[in-house]
Amino acid sequence: MLCVPLPQKEAMSTDIDFLYRPGFHFTPAKNWMNDPNGLVFHKGEYHLFYQHNPFGTKWGHMSWGHAVSTDLLNWKHLDIAISEDADGAIFSGSAVSIGDEIVAIYTRHTETNQTQCIATSKDNGRTFTKFESNPVLDLDMADFRDPKVFRYEDQWIMAVVKPHEHVCVFYKSIDLIKWEFLSEFGPAAAIGGVWECPDLFPLTYNGEELWVLLISLNPGAINNGTGTQYFVGSFDGVTFRPKYPIEKPRWLDHGRDNYAGATFNDAPDGRRIFIGWMANWQDLGSHPATSWTNAMTIPRELGLTKIGEEIVLTQQPLCSPTYELIIDTTKKHRSGLTGFVELGYDPSTQKIFVDNYTADVKPVNNRIHLKVLVDQSSVELYTSDGVSWITMAVFPQAGVTRALSDFG
Repeated sequence: MLCVPLPQKEAMSTDIDFLYRPGFHFTPAKNWMNDPNGLVFHKGEYHLFYQHNPFGTKWGHMSWGHAVSTDLLNWKHLDIAISEDADGAIFSGSAVSIGDEIVAIYTRHTETNQTQCIATSKDNGRTFTKFESNPVLDLDMADFRDPKVFRYEDQWIMAVVKPHEHVCVFYKSIDLIKWEFLSEFGPAAAIGGVWECPDLFPLTYNGEELWVLLISLNPGAINNGTGTQYFVGSFDGVTFRPKYPIEKPRWLDHGRDNYAGATFNDAPDGRRIFIGWMANWQDLGSHPATSWTNAMTIPRELGLTKIGEEIVLTQQPLCSPTYELIIDTTKKHRSGLTGFVELGYDPSTQKIFVDNYTADVKPVNNRIHLKVLVDQSSVELYTSDGVSWITMAVFPQAGVTRALSDFG
């Protein structure tokens, strides 16, 4: 699928909702959305749950919104899956497919406590029943959240964070109800803000199984904003061990707007598909007042490659780029989406850039191959090998065509 923004005539609409509503990125039908939750493939459908305020366009009353897709690009909105109730708000978590059922594992939030709870659906995720003996994991902590659960051999593994301690804790369970402590990872690399939304999954490089741990950080990431760091290592069902030194962070994305991302459990053919929240917590107040708030990144298939002596994460979008650029790196190259953003490559620093966000990229034979996804209110710039990404949510004025211009 080729991802292109709306035609110029439509992009010039003065209807603010129409002007900024993405054409190929997921947005809620209305109201507030943040973290993707419960990403799972079940009976032919990809399920995207997400942090949602059913009552307004700002954060609050956290519940799980819900949409399904068969191709990860065209989505059908469904009713609220799990609602806030008198026991607390429904914070981030994950979901697993077990036979005919989907089980959601989420954080229940109150002003004084965060605990891990479960809810079960027997109708393909259309309705959920909360477990009557919730919570299933309670450390009596005010901040203890974002469980990612996955199958490892004959047991379930949970990765969950203690945000202010910068620790990811691993537990195991046979039945998703009784959980046993395994180990902890952290503090490590970037610790300038709270740790959130862990994800742990295997990927293969040259026949070797490696494990990737994602940790989101708010703030303290790129330009002291929000972001997601990753660690490549091993996991034996008990302990995650990083393969490389952990003093320096490795960023999944070098842009301002890719946070709290997660991957799908049980995607077909063993694919590891990632979606992030295409926003940040620093400048939400500057966004236009639309009837919906925030979008998700384009779904990306994750992989591994080797750069120098290190194995690094790659991301390839599930659609074709809007634009492609072959850049002669002996010259500074600037392109722009008029009135939108500037992007390009600076040979003096060997960095690609979108506005003031940059990523190191070494040329091959004095060439760099860049690709760009441009939607109504976003730009995603990435290298053709998928190693370096810069994701930005942007809101140009009416009349901007989103057409790429070469400034030389």
